[in-house]
Amino acid sequence: MVAQDWKREVTPLQEAVNSSLNENEELFHMTKAFSSLQPLYLKCLFSYAVFFIAIEGLSDRFYEELNALNQKPFFRVKHNKKPKPTAYVEKVRMIRNISIAHIGSKKERAANSAAAMMWQPMTLSKKTNESWNLDSMAFGAMKLTLRDATGTAIDQSDDLEIKGVLDLDKQCKQYLDEYDSICSDYLKAIHARLPIDVGDEKYLEFKLPTPNP
Repeated sequence: MVAQDWKREVTPLQEAVNSSLNENEELFHMTKAFSSLQPLYLKCLFSYAVFFIAIEGLSDRFYEELNALNQKPFFRVKHNKKPKPTAYVEKVRMIRNISIAHIGSKKERAANSAAAMMWQPMTLSKKTNESWNLDSMAFGAMKLTLRDATGTAIDQSDDLEIKGVLDLDKQCKQYLDEYDSICSDYLKAIHARLPIDVGDEKYLEFKLPTPNP
């Protein structure tokens, strides 16, 4: 939904840029769009980060429940480990933590805490022979450096760069889809052992949900 909201708003602005008759008109439409899209960009980014972490947490809980069930000696099915978070996923977690859930926290390094509250600069760039693409708006493209009174660098923020809402959606979906596939295979392996009667306990077979086409 977040990616769809972004695409719905950015499409007419991108069309205005693409239909420009000359370079000055193109620059006018691009600059206007870049300015007007910044609040929406932050809304989409932060909303996505919150929902992503929530869904990842639910996946973690489901995987843990499967592990607990699989500890019973009459199951003990083979299964894959949960996916290792990518550097990108770790970055989204950090944005959620220091820009939303724990903004201004003194437990975070000073440079990261300051960068999380600035939410700037947002950037949009292109190569010489490329056209302007509003979907390439980037968040956190530059690291924040803190200096002491003498001008000596004392701290620098971590990489927080997100290269567009659609790229965020793509990378996070890849991770969640992998997690979903691992949990699904795990559940199917346990399901294949059912039904089982162990003393007074009965583990009944259940109908697995049919994936949407």
